[in-house]
Amino acid sequence: MESPAQVLSASASDFQRDLSRYWRHVRKQGGVALTQQGWIFKSNFKSFLTALNVPIVLQNNDEQNNGRLWFMRRLLVQMHELQGDNFGDFLAVTSASRLLTMPMAQRVRWVFEAWRDGGAWNELIRMPGQNVGFDHRREAPSLLAKSRGVVLRSIARLANGTIGQWQPTVALVSQIKKNEYQFLFERKRGYGVGGLFASPYYSANNPYGISFSVARDEASGWDMVERAFIIEMLTGPLHWLGIVDLGYNAGEPGGESNSPHSYRLTDVGAWLLGIGAQPTFIETGGRIVVQPNFTVLAMEPISDAVLVDLDHFADSRGGDRAVTYEITRESLYRGQQSGWSAERVTAFLEKHQGASVPANVKRTLDEWESTHRRITFHRRRMVVQFADEDAELQASLLLTPYKPHVLGERVHLLGSGDMDKIVTVLRDAGWMPTVQLAGQSGLENSVRADEDGTVTFLQPAPSVQALGRLAQFAETSPYRITAASVRDAMNRDLDVEQVLAMLAELHSGPLPAALERSIRQWAGFYGSAAFRDVVLLELSNADVLANLLQDPDVGRFLASIEGCTQPLAFVTPEGVDAVRAVLAQRGVAL
Repeated sequence: MESPAQVLSASASDFQRDLSRYWRHVRKQGGVALTQQGWIFKSNFKSFLTALNVPIVLQNNDEQNNGRLWFMRRLLVQMHELQGDNFGDFLAVTSASRLLTMPMAQRVRWVFEAWRDGGAWNELIRMPGQNVGFDHRREAPSLLAKSRGVVLRSIARLANGTIGQWQPTVALVSQIKKNEYQFLFERKRGYGVGGLFASPYYSANNPYGISFSVARDEASGWDMVERAFIIEMLTGPLHWLGIVDLGYNAGEPGGESNSPHSYRLTDVGAWLLGIGAQPTFIETGGRIVVQPNFTVLAMEPISDAVLVDLDHFADSRGGDRAVTYEITRESLYRGQQSGWSAERVTAFLEKHQGASVPANVKRTLDEWESTHRRITFHRRRMVVQFADEDAELQASLLLTPYKPHVLGERVHLLGSGDMDKIVTVLRDAGWMPTVQLAGQSGLENSVRADEDGTVTFLQPAPSVQALGRLAQFAETSPYRITAASVRDAMNRDLDVEQVLAMLAELHSGPLPAALERSIRQWAGFYGSAAFRDVVLLELSNADVLANLLQDPDVGRFLASIEGCTQPLAFVTPEGVDAVRAVLAQRGVAL
């Protein structure tokens, strides 16, 4: 037949490219939350549309109205490229993608067979009309694989010998209706007479547990349901996977569930259906271009493996045939967390560009890495500390297989290895290592301090925790507690009791009394003092003292002694004569 006025072309390579973008976006997001109904949250789904360059329209920006993207998610879960199930509340990538490392032909076939034979997709619940009784989160019934096979064989029979030519959709539907009438529902006797409830389109009468209210009875049901199933296969999975192109009359809406006037089997479709040779997939020839403004252009046909690696240390800015990335300080830091150092990034870019990166880019990457690595956390790692330079020189050679990295003076971080095995290797060579396990402080009985503040370590290689604790209030190289080091500790908001407590924790035995007095002295613990001449007034009883303290004539010259049980008070020097005169006037014998 003649070519249709409007053609929706299909591309298996484009679908695989978008599968890659979908997987990579989930990985970049660190996982995707699902609603209680099993859908991606609408606000988050917009980021998927952006990542896949899908236009965002007001009425079509949620997952349930984007069949192609939901189809991708279901397939990736079924193939274990994403972990989590449709009833869960979270979806994340597996540790690494198996799909994206395969040759393109192998990828295309695996995805096709995952749909054809698996339960990732249920065409029955995507058909127009009210289909009641099936939870969209469940896997499709296994019987659908047989029904899909019937449709695919019919497409192959009609196209055999005419691959690449347009076929009327009505011819495919008519052939299946004539030769495979029961391909979707087996007809049985005993349904009764007339009506939906007496047909296979009622949930109790079919193996899918779905009621199709559009089918009023069995006589009208085939054109309403089976035909719709065929159309759903054509406009959904078969078109998305790059197996058929779709043809429409001018002005007709195209896309999922909209019946095409005709269809055409692609080269990929003919190969997958067994009536054509394997097509050639272009997987090499693309390259990347690094620009001085830190923009990276990934030119088609670029390998998905290259894009997966670029995602580690660069931010995607979108694009179709040329994907744009930008390297930023934050993206490089993200890459460092997964093992992408500035050196590795530069080597990767130069390999795929085929030339050196701009000098300013390389220099800035090195500067960013230097800034990032000023503070580094190493989790669950082993550290070897050497007592002196000779021990470091000799014993470090034994540790070469365990990828040592120098952290500081006589301290090495091991990149791999089992602790017990490493200890055995050192002992067999004549060394007697002290082992400190995670959670052990290594502080107790670490040092002994003399009265003058000289610190002696009680083992050749003291714990790094002990060294760190001691450095808060003592001088190093050699270690010694001095007036200057104690005052410096006070300036860093420590107090003398904290210093003495830390030293006591490290010290073997009681602290020397003379050293404790010195530390208190250096810390200014004793403060200042003054001797004063005072006049002490002793009265006959407490009642008299209380009365005089309240007396307007002499009370201002008297001060009670806090906590004193005797009737005693201090008299200010300038008030002695006035107090004496008042007391004499009132008959007090002095």
